[in-house]
Amino acid sequence: MAEFVPSPQIRAEAAAWLARLHAQDRDAADEAAFRVWLSASAAHAAAFEAVDRMWSDVGGLKDVRADLRGALVPQRGPVSRRVLLAGVGLLAITGGSALFWRSASAKVYETDVGEQKHVALDDGSQLFLDAKTRISVSFSETARTVDMQYGRANFHVVPDLKRPFIVEAAERRIVATRCNFDVRCEGDQVQVVLIRGEADVKPASASGGQGERLQAGERLVASNDSEKRDKPDLSHVLAWQTGYEMFDKENLAQAAEEMNRYSTYRLEVDPSVAGLKVSGMYRVGDNSAFAHSLAKLLPIAVRQNGDTLLLTTDSDP
Repeated sequence: MAEFVPSPQIRAEAAAWLARLHAQDRDAADEAAFRVWLSASAAHAAAFEAVDRMWSDVGGLKDVRADLRGALVPQRGPVSRRVLLAGVGLLAITGGSALFWRSASAKVYETDVGEQKHVALDDGSQLFLDAKTRISVSFSETARTVDMQYGRANFHVVPDLKRPFIVEAAERRIVATRCNFDVRCEGDQVQVVLIRGEADVKPASASGGQGERLQAGERLVASNDSEKRDKPDLSHVLAWQTGYEMFDKENLAQAAEEMNRYSTYRLEVDPSVAGLKVSGMYRVGDNSAFAHSLAKLLPIAVRQNGDTLLLTTDSDP
């Protein structure tokens, strides 16, 4: 039977539980929530079962193994601290150690609405995070790994022949050595833009050399059911790094959603005008200026209600 390898999402959840269970303020509610998570998915339970099988090859602590089996069964009382920590500990000790301890020791970087951040990594690589982005970074002796949960970031990677630079996003794995590239992750879709150098992009489940090799100037947009490769105008797709967004016949609704990443003044678009096309370069962070600029170019009106700007037809009262 093939070894169970948890998905990046499950690894992230497991790492979060590991941190919570080690926290000084952990309480019975955390333990109950952990038990719910453990029993909520067959994948969660399978991870523990796989660890149990591997632990049997190592030997010892049979009572702990019995406790872990018991943790998989719904209980009324709180799970003991010993059982919880033994469970996550076994995940690290056995075959899943590289995956789970990597997540547990990862540094998390996150930006909010309207916030961008420069990050210098320990190896000298430089990251630039766009607004509404969350990543975790972990280094080992064999790899430098970034788990992108959502958002967009630019990666300026310094070479390390012993440790490839890996970005995992939306079930894709981008493997690089020395290059500069953008990655955007939204739901099950990932967009990779190579600015300089080259990188391999492959499904997270792929083995060997399967995947796409991107060269400078190329873009790959991939999701669960589609994949597209092209050569976009880099000045357009990289405008976000200079505080602008470039639209080229973009639907108004989509343009508004993009601008909402950068401002607490929310744009809402009436369905009657959602399909209007927007083109041009606009500075991000000032949705009021953006909305009123569009009102001069398109048949729309701007109506403000508190922190919300409604874009609607100009014939509305």
